Amino acid sequence: MFKKIASNTLAQLVAKFFGAGLTLLTTYFTIRIAGIDLYGDLTKILVMVAVGFTAIDFGLNAEGIRSSISDSSMQRNSHSILLARLFLSVLAVITLNLVVSLLPGGYSSSVKSIFWLGSLAIIFQGVYTSSNSWFQYHLSYWKSTISVVVGSLIGTGLTLYFLNSSPTLSHLILANTIGYFAMAISSLFLLSTSGAIKGENWRVYDMRAIFSLIRRSLILGLILIASVLAAKIDTIILGVFRLSGEVGEYGFAYRIFDVILVLPAFVMNAIYPLSLKESHNPAKSSLIDKTVITMGIVGVLVAVCLWFLAPYVNYVKPGLTVATSVLRLLAYSLPFFYLTSPLMWSLIAKKRDKLVLWIYVFAAAINATLNLIFIPSFGASAAAINTGITELFIFLALLYFSKNI
Repeated sequence: MFKKIASNTLAQLVAKFFGAGLTLLTTYFTIRIAGIDLYGDLTKILVMVAVGFTAIDFGLNAEGIRSSISDSSMQRNSHSILLARLFLSVLAVITLNLVVSLLPGGYSSSVKSIFWLGSLAIIFQGVYTSSNSWFQYHLSYWKSTISVVVGSLIGTGLTLYFLNSSPTLSHLILANTIGYFAMAISSLFLLSTSGAIKGENWRVYDMRAIFSLIRRSLILGLILIASVLAAKIDTIILGVFRLSGEVGEYGFAYRIFDVILVLPAFVMNAIYPLSLKESHNPAKSSLIDKTVITMGIVGVLVAVCLWFLAPYVNYVKPGLTVATSVLRLLAYSLPFFYLTSPLMWSLIAKKRDKLVLWIYVFAAAINATLNLIFIPSFGASAAAINTGITELFIFLALLYFSKNI
């Protein structure tokens, strides 16, 4: 079991190294060559696209895996997951384009006019995420890693090319979208060679199965949407009330922070299917308990390192004082992020989905309220502090209910 968890966690870390690592590389060159203001406008678009990524996740993979008892049933569910997510992707693209067109303040006409191109990445991300359901079920994340490597290399190569030739917002968004397109195509190819779309169980038109999956995944989907709103709404509000330069520094700091947060998510991706298979085994709770303790210790160590290393962001571009301050403020909340992931998925494995949903709905409301009050006056520092307050609330709520059910 440990070897499976370690191998699949490593696969996801490799994927993140190429995905987020190369993104940080392009961020470095974007800020140095194109400037922090252009990067701020880029951040406004990418944050809204990230909201779309989570909206189309919708818990479809988790529900599809949870309801599969054999390879044949997982084949049927893989098909339903892909088509359901394509439907949700188109809906998300239309909705987010409408929302962005109505946003005031810092969302300028140039940002609004190019957002449609960036939003297409939501569809391609949907294809990749759907393919992951099969790979996660079989704990074969290395195939998923190949798709990320291909997409990241192509997206990075195009970004660096445009930065050297014509560093405009539209060109950078185009490079990002093409990278996600390449990732989607490669994931479909790997899916076709793994047996997921072969045999009589792959039915092309089964709308009842598709909408049944969406209905069963509704609570999980709302949990993920509420969680991303709790995490991303600060950047959206910051983009409305503050200058693009400040949004760019906050976005840069949070991008580094997001990379650091991948470890607990990847560990739980590997543990989740094992937990479901051991649902009638008392050892399962021991597995979750050990994961919580381990993630807590690792989270504290990583937070300390982040606090001391934060000033090094000035090597990207001198004068990034806001980014340094934000990273140090976020470091205080980092251990809570490492603890909430296993606590959340342990409650979901126990079918306490509605409880988790209400926790994240309240968290999103708390975060939005605090940011609307404090961001106009205090900017990025307030956003970082509010992130910590929100995550502390989530941790305490999850911990309380984990110990009392």
